[in-house]
Amino acid sequence: MIETNYKDIFQIDKNKLDEIDTEIYQLLEFWKSNKNEILVNTSGSTGKPKEIKISREQLINSSKTTLRYFNLKENTTFLNCLPVKYIGGKMMIIRGIIGKANIVLCKPSVNPIKKLHRKIDFMAITPLQLDNLLKNITIFSKIRLTIVGGGEVSERLIKNLQNIPYDCYQTYGMTETISHIAVRDLKKYTENQYYKCLENNSVTTNSKDQLVINSKHLKISSLTTNDIAKVSGNKHFKIKGRIDNIINSGGFKVSSESIEQLLNKTFQNKLFFIDKTKCEKLGEKIILIADEEINLEELVVSIQKIKDKKKRPKEIYFTNHFFYSENQKIDRPKTKIKALTSNIIYKLN
Repeated sequence: MIETNYKDIFQIDKNKLDEIDTEIYQLLEFWKSNKNEILVNTSGSTGKPKEIKISREQLINSSKTTLRYFNLKENTTFLNCLPVKYIGGKMMIIRGIIGKANIVLCKPSVNPIKKLHRKIDFMAITPLQLDNLLKNITIFSKIRLTIVGGGEVSERLIKNLQNIPYDCYQTYGMTETISHIAVRDLKKYTENQYYKCLENNSVTTNSKDQLVINSKHLKISSLTTNDIAKVSGNKHFKIKGRIDNIINSGGFKVSSESIEQLLNKTFQNKLFFIDKTKCEKLGEKIILIADEEINLEELVVSIQKIKDKKKRPKEIYFTNHFFYSENQKIDRPKTKIKALTSNIIYKLN
């Protein structure tokens, strides 16, 4: 862990920064330079990884929007434990610099903060990191504001969040939107809760119900996402799933995420996800990928509680290893391949 501030971070030795994250020094060198654009890697969790050019103006405007929305003043303390290779980690450091903040750098990991000796005003984490941090809930007594991005936050985690003393928001965004463009307050969560766009951002949907994003200050025009959404006005929206995660089983179309949400209501283990395989009879068949240590009996009971039988997985495939990307997202394609080649299958009626 390194404690610094928006000025002194540029004076830290490269070797010391590399012990935390080898991408930090490169980001700081860009910021000191006259270069106008930086290449940022997408995570690859929902598609093939790629590099995207982002301008300095976009980085600044995105940062200022977040600082204003959360009322983050000078001399507040930011903590970053996200990989700086990706947009979430880059933006935490850039927000700290623009906001003239104190900055705490932690090595990115699934459980990045074992001990915390000072108050933190602002922290960004993934759902997997949140899950681990909630096992030591007292750590949140030192963190005034937490934002969670990079994946869905389960109802189990949201329920546990009600016991923390300070604010926690889930963010919506991607590399192409220069981090988040909308948030929802998880301490005021309801099952039908919508995301609220930050200032200067607006949304619509197309004929396929895909979310389309517009943002003048980020220079984004009609960015069509892979997320299926329900929009209210042009500032509020709810994500229903991903168009590439739609399963067409015998003409019945359902999103993987909607089935996962149903299971999360009654099954507490996080090491599973819904996917599909080809089926001669149905076209596509709903399957469930699970860790081999999962409680099978409890899982089957939860599946049977899904009222609509067409939404129930037909088979469970087990694996002894879940793969993760560098920013702690489950690598679904890689984990699925591992599970399908394990030859450990449980068939359901």
